[in-house]
Amino acid sequence: MSTSDTQVAIGPVGTILEHLCRILAYVGGSLFIIEAVMSVISVIGRTFFSAPIPGDYELIQLFSAIGITLCMPYCQMRHGHVFVDFFTLWAPQSLKRVMDAFACLLLALTAFLLAWRSWDGMWDMLEYQEGSMVLGLPMWWGYLPIIPSFIIFGLAALYTMRFGWQKSASDEEVLV
Repeated sequence: MSTSDTQVAIGPVGTILEHLCRILAYVGGSLFIIEAVMSVISVIGRTFFSAPIPGDYELIQLFSAIGITLCMPYCQMRHGHVFVDFFTLWAPQSLKRVMDAFACLLLALTAFLLAWRSWDGMWDMLEYQEGSMVLGLPMWWGYLPIIPSFIIFGLAALYTMRFGWQKSASDEEVLV
């Protein structure tokens, strides 16, 4: 369920976190637009002039990975992740809220784990001077925006975990 029109931030920490998540999502969305324009230009160049954009696949792969991770914190703050409630239809709302809070905790721990492992991976890429095949771009550059995004994603999951413990606005809906 997506509640993009509902304000979820409460207090100064929530407001700052929500604004930060929104900025990251705008940057991620901008990367997707750049990818689309670059793809169109590359296809036109390849089709009509036999001159595609060199390394377009590398750039799209890099921008996609960065864009996705930049959008995940905002999705979490807006309760926009897909969840399957087939197995919990029978459960009372109180149990669903506890399970949602636990899921947010697991998501936060996973995001922090990914940030840590991405940090280690970035240093390995830097140490071994790993580069892309066509353009020779240093691979560690792509990790720079991903690591803070995972950290903010984890913080957003911890922040939204509080909804699992509180009574939802409607007994028919679970916010997380």
